Amino acid sequence: MKIDLKYIDDDKILVREIRGKVTFKDIFSSWKELIKEGWLNPSLKGIINDFREMELDAKVSDVNEVMKLIDNNFDTFKGIRIAVVVDSYKNIVFPMMVEKLSKKVKIRPFSTFEAARDWIHGVIE
Repeated sequence: MKIDLKYIDDDKILVREIRGKVTFKDIFSSWKELIKEGWLNPSLKGIINDFREMELDAKVSDVNEVMKLIDNNFDTFKGIRIAVVVDSYKNIVFPMMVEKLSKKVKIRPFSTFEAARDWIHGVIE
């Protein structure tokens, strides 16, 4: 697994590119690390998770862990839109479930980076 992080659009969007074979534990740990290291700052508008070159090994039951992480860190995620860019039907299931279950945070899957970026900026709903 390889993770690259960078800010774009005047540091308003954090881009996480994750490549390779990835377990749910890897994804969960990377979210905890982002929180701990202060990558999710108050001026952040959104996060684009680019999972196009990732092979995810996760179970449907793992969604509950993500929901707990969001709930336990709601002040950190408040007002941040989370986009997930995927190119595989296997990888879209997980973000779609989180999108449906999340009442507090806006999460949405996309098939292109550009659409994810436009959604975060409010160009598309």
